[in-house]
Amino acid sequence: MDFCKNYPLPDWTLGFEHRKTSVSQLPYEEYTGPMEKSASDTNDYRLIRLPNNLVVMCVQDAETETATAALSVNVGSNMDPVELQGLAHFLEHMLFMGTEKYPDENEFTSFISEHNGDSNAWTQFSRTTFYFGIANDAFEEALDRFSSFFTSPLFKQDCVDRELCAVDSEYKGLLNSDFWRSHQIECKLCSLGHPYSKFMPGNIETLQQGAKDHGLDLHEELLKFYNKYYSSDIMKLVVYGNHSLDQLAEWAASKFSDVKSRGDSAQRIVDHPVSAEFLGKAVYYETVDDTHTMSMDFPVPDVKAMYRSDPFVYISHLISHEGQGSIMAYLKQKGWATGLSAGTNTNQNKGFNEFNISISATPEGLEHYEDIMRAVFAYVRMLVSSGPQEWVHHEISSLMKIGFDNRKKSGAVSQALSYINLIFNEYLAPEHVLSKSCAYEEFDFDTILHCLSFISPDNFRVFIGAIKHESIDCSDIEPYFGAAYHVDSLSADLLHELACDDIHVDGLSLPERNEFMPTDFTIKSPNMLGAAAVLRPTLLRLNDNFELWFKQDDQFSTAKGSISLSINVPTVNSSPQNHIMSKLYCSMLGSDLDEDLYNATCAGLSYCVYPTNSTVEVYVAGFSSKLPELLKTVIERAKTFKVDSTQFSVYMAKFKQAFGNVANSTPSGLCGTYTSYINNSSMWHYQLVESELPKVTLDKLQAHVDSLFDVTFTKMCMVGNFDEEEALKVADNVQDIIKPTPNLGYTSNKARTYNFEPGYYVHQLQMPNDDCVNSAIECSIYCGLQSDKRQVVLLEILQEVVHDSFFAQLRTKHQLGYKVSASSSSYRGGRSVLTLRIEGESNPMFMTLHINRFIHEMQQRLIDMTDEQFDNRVKSLINIYQERMKNIDEEADIYNGHICSNTYNFNLCDIKVGFLQSISKGELLELWNKCVNPSTAPAYTRLDVQMWSTKIWKPTVSDFKEYSAKTLALYGCLHSEGNDALDIGKVDEFISMAIAGHKEQADASDDSGSLIAELKKASLSASGATYTAGESAERATHTGTALVLAIKDHETFGNYADVSHKNFSTIGMHKTPDGMWLMTDYRKFQATQQLFGLGVSAEVLVPKYSS
Repeated sequence: MDFCKNYPLPDWTLGFEHRKTSVSQLPYEEYTGPMEKSASDTNDYRLIRLPNNLVVMCVQDAETETATAALSVNVGSNMDPVELQGLAHFLEHMLFMGTEKYPDENEFTSFISEHNGDSNAWTQFSRTTFYFGIANDAFEEALDRFSSFFTSPLFKQDCVDRELCAVDSEYKGLLNSDFWRSHQIECKLCSLGHPYSKFMPGNIETLQQGAKDHGLDLHEELLKFYNKYYSSDIMKLVVYGNHSLDQLAEWAASKFSDVKSRGDSAQRIVDHPVSAEFLGKAVYYETVDDTHTMSMDFPVPDVKAMYRSDPFVYISHLISHEGQGSIMAYLKQKGWATGLSAGTNTNQNKGFNEFNISISATPEGLEHYEDIMRAVFAYVRMLVSSGPQEWVHHEISSLMKIGFDNRKKSGAVSQALSYINLIFNEYLAPEHVLSKSCAYEEFDFDTILHCLSFISPDNFRVFIGAIKHESIDCSDIEPYFGAAYHVDSLSADLLHELACDDIHVDGLSLPERNEFMPTDFTIKSPNMLGAAAVLRPTLLRLNDNFELWFKQDDQFSTAKGSISLSINVPTVNSSPQNHIMSKLYCSMLGSDLDEDLYNATCAGLSYCVYPTNSTVEVYVAGFSSKLPELLKTVIERAKTFKVDSTQFSVYMAKFKQAFGNVANSTPSGLCGTYTSYINNSSMWHYQLVESELPKVTLDKLQAHVDSLFDVTFTKMCMVGNFDEEEALKVADNVQDIIKPTPNLGYTSNKARTYNFEPGYYVHQLQMPNDDCVNSAIECSIYCGLQSDKRQVVLLEILQEVVHDSFFAQLRTKHQLGYKVSASSSSYRGGRSVLTLRIEGESNPMFMTLHINRFIHEMQQRLIDMTDEQFDNRVKSLINIYQERMKNIDEEADIYNGHICSNTYNFNLCDIKVGFLQSISKGELLELWNKCVNPSTAPAYTRLDVQMWSTKIWKPTVSDFKEYSAKTLALYGCLHSEGNDALDIGKVDEFISMAIAGHKEQADASDDSGSLIAELKKASLSASGATYTAGESAERATHTGTALVLAIKDHETFGNYADVSHKNFSTIGMHKTPDGMWLMTDYRKFQATQQLFGLGVSAEVLVPKYSS
């Protein structure tokens, strides 16, 4: 089934000429032939090949402040030894752990973080990709560190166990992912021994235990794997920055020419993983989320070589169409589905592929899964009988060409990753590496017809997912994710019916020609382009119910635009029932619009309508000539929407499922949700909203919709290829359609946040999903007001410094979990916050001890930070704020943020740059001591939200009241390590006496019991170790570390009793021995706190035109 074998590989020796770098005179080959690029593309490119056969794309973007490098190697889980599955993924992790030139395992990430950059990597079936982004002036040094991953990695033995824990933690975080569960079932139901059948993520069992079971040394096998497969011949590299092409080529050649050439070590797969024995099957599997999914999978040929006439582009365009006459329109009308997608997997290895039709079904739809298949095959039969239509191909080709010519520029990292995908396609000729998206020009009638024959009843299997299958016993268990499934053969009668030439379903037809095809690409302001850009919109109109902002494009020279409406509606979120009805309305409206406006999305237009806590947001974007009419259509439908009974039932069921699925969120995700609940006055708890759902009727919803826009205040922002006259006309049309009673801006409903009194508050919850092994904590430390912009800038620097150390200490060194991060944010109109997050298998009180110790030690790290390190942080932030906006959508989003916040700080970036240029390191330390360090902060304010797994011991409210965090953390660790018969009171007594210096007395306090023996053993394992000594993960158990934190470092954990001056016990809160306040009902706590006022405008608003 490999069509590509009939297409010769392009000759990449033609058009390349020998060159030498300008400085070091290093040899390389440069492609000098034609390279087609978009007319709107301002970047310069150079495609080169190094002597070791590594292909490099050099990209000069004169406007970027961020440089990036991305490298992909044609090695993935397909190369994993059967006895060590996950080895490629483990290798990806280990490459970050130090090199010969830079042996410190945190050197690379620390350097990237110091310059406000980011980095990541991921392993796929046949590729592993690494990237980083960083300030331009630090690019060469970062590139030097990055290249050493592939020239001289150390693969330190003492990092193996810790990174194994990281891989295992990452795997455990995926256990409740329905994507991964279904994917692994798919892999299991493949031909025995096929590389696709392997377990890609890996875990401790497949790696550590796998090595032991087969008498292997994991470290040695890692080295063998790297030395065998990581060859420059199967690597591709992109280097991207504002540097000259000569400079980029110089760096690429000097730093990557030493990557070893081991020949073409990539795996070539001939056979498809889904052989005939697996076809004609229905695979039922149980999901974690309450969802109903259906996926029809067809083995198809690999057609990557046919990019100029790819038949599956044509086929997927029609099958996934959502307009009138489509499969989706039919399923929606029946109430059987809410979404459909179709297409091939673009990331598959050479030699095979799969065409997938994925359907988001309703409960009723899953009951009619055979009817859904009838609709699919009836549509395919119609495509065959009517024959491939050249006009459809021409329309697709024209839209691709229009999109290419009007390419929207994105960020440096995003662009680099897109280029790496292009140059990785070995069938793509050098002249097309930038223009593949518009190379789809050849209409091949016969090949389209032939490929349609693969979308047939004798060449597919169907996966059907639901939380429970009535009458189906899913007794088979996939071993890695524990997903239950059952395989049945589809009935011969059904397959015969589906294969009949006369299969037919009423209502299916080809789509109409696309009336939204853009034709007018006239630029409205050609004379302004090239002049200094105006970096703020103009207020054109202001009255009692409308505010109109306008900005004509003077930067991007594109025929595109963006129009957004923020419609303040008093009833949108005024009660839990109104909240859910507003969400139902917007979801159903979007579904209703999709059928009529699907062609608009094909033609490069986009639209959305969604509710917030105080507004209904309407947004349209794309080619400017079509936007006024598109907006008019959306607003008219929004205003006159009529609730359809079938769709009402569908979306009521969908929302009921969504509420149930909140319980399956990750622990860190739930911590973030509850943190938002506690801080915001306008957020309704999901369980409260869920309880209102059964009370919603069709008539109630219709009444809500009919009155929703009666009283409004609208803020409109129009940015792009328009003129003022158009903006005023569009505003008039919007007002004529809505016809509201004025809702004065200063009285309109606005989201507000709480101003917590000083204190240390803890909200403790248990994971609603009993199968989740991880727990989490989100620690919020409040650091001044959002309105204090200088302090906000200081906090932004601080969080960058903190994140680097926090990750290195708690993720890399102490392996508390795969998800460890620090960030800063601001609540609108309220406080700025430093947030520390951990998700892992340890108990949240143990995480709390680590956070407290980290805070204690971080002060010294700030003192020790050199002036150069501080200056690098500042310079990188300045570069970020001075970076030019990439496209009109980004520009519009920035303006909308300032307009909707009521601050109108359009020059905020300039203000921040001004502060950054005068900020000192001493101010950073001052902020730390003023807000973050509990020993020195005069008004220390902190909120910890803890999410406890049901798999571990969780303290009761009485335990929190009676015992310190040290005792709870230590007891939790003992309990998790199998000592569940121990008495918590004895643990507390041991700690108290040990802290008091009576260690011998503590040791003798219970000679007959197991407590002291266990504590002695744990204490011995941790003896001599301090938290900062750099001990390896295997040297001390969590219990040993907890002892270090509780006893040796007890002086670092202050008592917070004096921070809060209010007695919250009267509202059911409980004070711990450490002075923390434990919430039992956060809403009662909120009732005792004041709210911040609304944001204040930075200027007096004076419209250009009177109303």
